[in-house]
Amino acid sequence: MAEIKANSPLTWLADPFRPTGSDSDATYRFSGGSAWWLAPLAIGLVLLVVTAIGGGADRQQFFFSYLVGWVYCLTVALGALFFVLIQHLTKASWSVVVRRIPEALLWTFPLLAILSFPIIYGMHDLYHWTHHELFDPSSPAYDEVIAGKAAYLNVSFFLVRLLFYFSVWTLVAYRLYSLSLKQDLTGDPTIPARMRKVSAWGLPLFAITTAFSGIDLLMSLDPHWFSTMFGVYFFAGCFVSALALITFVTLLVQGPGGMLKGVITAEHHQDLGKLLFGFTVFWTYIAFSQYMLIWYGNLPEETVWFRHRLEHGWEYHSAALLAMHFIIPFIVLISRGAKRTPAILGFMAVWMLVMHWFDLHWIAMPVLTTAREGHAGFSWLDFTCWLGLFGVFFGLFMYRLSRHSIVPAQDPNLDKSMKFMNS
Repeated sequence: MAEIKANSPLTWLADPFRPTGSDSDATYRFSGGSAWWLAPLAIGLVLLVVTAIGGGADRQQFFFSYLVGWVYCLTVALGALFFVLIQHLTKASWSVVVRRIPEALLWTFPLLAILSFPIIYGMHDLYHWTHHELFDPSSPAYDEVIAGKAAYLNVSFFLVRLLFYFSVWTLVAYRLYSLSLKQDLTGDPTIPARMRKVSAWGLPLFAITTAFSGIDLLMSLDPHWFSTMFGVYFFAGCFVSALALITFVTLLVQGPGGMLKGVITAEHHQDLGKLLFGFTVFWTYIAFSQYMLIWYGNLPEETVWFRHRLEHGWEYHSAALLAMHFIIPFIVLISRGAKRTPAILGFMAVWMLVMHWFDLHWIAMPVLTTAREGHAGFSWLDFTCWLGLFGVFFGLFMYRLSRHSIVPAQDPNLDKSMKFMNS
């Protein structure tokens, strides 16, 4: 087992990792007395209280801002779930030393289910299709297009689907996380095969529920519009944001003192950087493909969605999204050296986390400004909702990470992962 430095010069974390037991069964944990995870949790709660107090002045803006912030946290958790699933299915050994980070993120699904209550409460303000007069042929507001989608777009079925999504995600997450922790305790050699079996049936369920949740939560904000590629676009954002957070936390727990020197190395940083680079390109490919097909088809009910994002100031947001979500990350992350330099990789991880929020804001907010005949811009509620929810999400995630070994110490591929070298 590689040596872990217990006395790190990193002053904000007192004795952050400690080996327990013998060399053969050592685990690596945050110190039980460290409650530094309370800082983001407390900041998040304060921001949410401020948001709740001030949000009453603009109810609709509050619900849209809350939706963007909540979906942001949800997409990070979904991307982490996909990361864990594919590592097991492909029998990846390089990622063993970083796998506990996305595994800890899986524990946030019950929290996100609770935090969805304001969205359910504000559905009438968020989703135009919840207005009953749209389905009444005798009403002046009757909308034939939306009425034709009544079998799918109705509140009862929406809630049933949302319950199903969270049930699936929580079940798969619980099985994978509990088996991983059980492996730490018992070293049972059959556990890797059991986790692969869970991943084998969990991956198709993940694909279906993730695609449809993106359609339900974001695409249905504009019920006239549809895109068969939106589910893939939503997934791409999920995985990019999760990779960014995993990379950031991996660098965070190492720190400048090298607390995990010899466990997580520049080789792992490079692989995480390659994934972040590759899926940033994948996100761009899906975004462009969606735009190109809609532009080429030239159907008014499809092109109107992009028209709303190319007028009234949103054209600048669209240009900024292209430049900052693709061009800049592409230029910075394409080199090998950038992926192996913690300062650059960490900066780009935070950059991509911010850009993912910007992407979700660009998807949702034109619906609100178009309905109000307004112009593109930001509300202070956009930032307090986002940072408040993410503070709570991140704080409780880091608390969960501190509860168990941060490295799967009994994984049979741990030694291979620690000695991993890029070819």
